[in-house]
Amino acid sequence: MTYPQQAVADAILAHAVPVQFDNSKAENNKFLHGIHHIWTPDIRILYHDGSELYRWDGFLPPPEFIARTLCGFGMAYLRLKRFDQAEACYADALTRFSTTYAAPEALYYLGVTRYRRDPDSDELLKQWDNLRSRYPLSEYRVKQSFKELP
Repeated sequence: MTYPQQAVADAILAHAVPVQFDNSKAENNKFLHGIHHIWTPDIRILYHDGSELYRWDGFLPPPEFIARTLCGFGMAYLRLKRFDQAEACYADALTRFSTTYAAPEALYYLGVTRYRRDPDSDELLKQWDNLRSRYPLSEYRVKQSFKELP
């Protein structure tokens, strides 16, 4: 099981207040219908106003879950223009979980985060070059391929 793992709980609690809705209880139907819930687990990172900042569906084992969670919090911070916190999440995912499915996403958005903080920096292209060499078959490698380096 993923959720009872202390490392999973620590990753969530470092950045959020977890809330769980039981989709088998009628009193939760209105909320679940409102977010267009279709599958469990249905993980959402929401802003305090209820707006969605990141989401994914389906079971992941603990290392994959933590890496995906770090990418989710990185994206949430990036959307909120909290670049230092976004960078910390992506760097942590890459340092501790470089072989997970989420690692290419972390590297892609690490470059985006650094670019959004400083558009004059060459960090976007540096990170995307790193992405091209480390994860050449990833979806995120394809997403950055419009901006090939010489």
